Amino acid sequence: MNTIKRFPSTIKKFKNMSKRERTHLIYSNILVRPTLYALSSFLLFFVTIWADLKMELGSEILPVFTSDYQLTKTILSTLTGGLLSLTSFTFYGVLTALTTFSGQYSPRILKNFMMTKVTQRTLSIFNGSFIYVLLCLLFLNNEETLSYFFIPTTATLLAALSLASFAIFINHIVTWLQVAHMTGDMKWESIRIIEKSMLTELDPYKVENEESVKNQVPENQGHQVMSNNSGYLQTINFDKLMEEALEDDLIIKLEYKVGNFVFGSTPLITYWKNNNIAIDENKYKDMLHIGKSQTEIQDIEFSINKFVEITIRSLGNHDPKTASGTLYEIGDLLINISKKVKFTPYLTDESYNLRLIIQNYTFEDYLYIGFASIRHYARDNVIVTVELLKVLDAIAQGIHSRDHQPVWDFVEYVASGFEYEYMHDLDRKRYYKALNNIAETTGNNQAYHKLIKRYHNELNNNSVLK
Repeated sequence: MNTIKRFPSTIKKFKNMSKRERTHLIYSNILVRPTLYALSSFLLFFVTIWADLKMELGSEILPVFTSDYQLTKTILSTLTGGLLSLTSFTFYGVLTALTTFSGQYSPRILKNFMMTKVTQRTLSIFNGSFIYVLLCLLFLNNEETLSYFFIPTTATLLAALSLASFAIFINHIVTWLQVAHMTGDMKWESIRIIEKSMLTELDPYKVENEESVKNQVPENQGHQVMSNNSGYLQTINFDKLMEEALEDDLIIKLEYKVGNFVFGSTPLITYWKNNNIAIDENKYKDMLHIGKSQTEIQDIEFSINKFVEITIRSLGNHDPKTASGTLYEIGDLLINISKKVKFTPYLTDESYNLRLIIQNYTFEDYLYIGFASIRHYARDNVIVTVELLKVLDAIAQGIHSRDHQPVWDFVEYVASGFEYEYMHDLDRKRYYKALNNIAETTGNNQAYHKLIKRYHNELNNNSVLK
């Protein structure tokens, strides 16, 4: 009964989604592609049954290529059991390996693996082949005069295709479960999120000069629209939101960012209207989709946190090489963000009238998201900390000059929390060099000398206390 009641709201939610959200929802579901292959297997079944049983086309084929009823039944029976065993064995082994792997690094990588095309295609081929041979076995006609060609031939070809898919899938597992390949795949997925969510959807509306619209920001109390339920803000239909705001002549402020947890009965949006027209608040709430869990469709923070979790668990497993490699991927991702994203909360229409105020991250926020937790867990690990500083130096060299100061501020944050008593002379040499390189890149040489002086004072004070 509850499922029936929720069905209309589910359809309404699906209707209000953008095209990209619908595509992601459909193809991220592991049941969709196997279902399409299963329907194809039904079609193939009807064609081959029609050819062999209805039209009796097998009698037109050379006898050396045809099979009688008994042989055809034996082939189908053998392939039915074989395909079922192959499917069960493959995915039982894969899930066992992934469970161990996700426990070692991050449980969220399991979904990334199951969403890959090779994984879904393999599962689809196994299921489609099994359904085909099972249906053929069920409807096989016991007539001694019939010669079967299309049914056994198609079943044999599908079995061969399943074996080839099995070999490709095993190779895919071995390749994907290599940490470098896995994190690289996750990084490019995150870059696609940046390009689609931040560039394609938001950049056309973002202003170049914030000062030009600050006088349009309302100072009076606006009308607040409360959330009906709680959950994670998964996606926002920005195009539709801008379109409706223009039509109703509104200025809208979003009270949450994508990925935030929305509490029920709290303000979801605030709007200011320039006329006395009645506003349908429900249509605006329908453009903000709230669900039970976070998704990667528009949430770049969620993607970055996957890398952070892998790095932290690598430190806990005494695997500094994996931690260092993941730091490089985070650094490359942050460079892309700095070079491509406009850090402004103001979105305007074609006439440069302010329409939307979003909760926006700055580059300093992304630095904190990417490295703050790692800095905490690596505060007594000089090797990983030096690698972190090298990554920050590479980021400073690759990003926009406007973001140099946030990088240096974060470097000071890293240095202030580092436990210096774990360092020896060789460690200090590498540590100082990494700090100096960042100071030169960001133009903070004077701040670097102050930082080193403060560090020496702390060491002297600790020596006196001891």
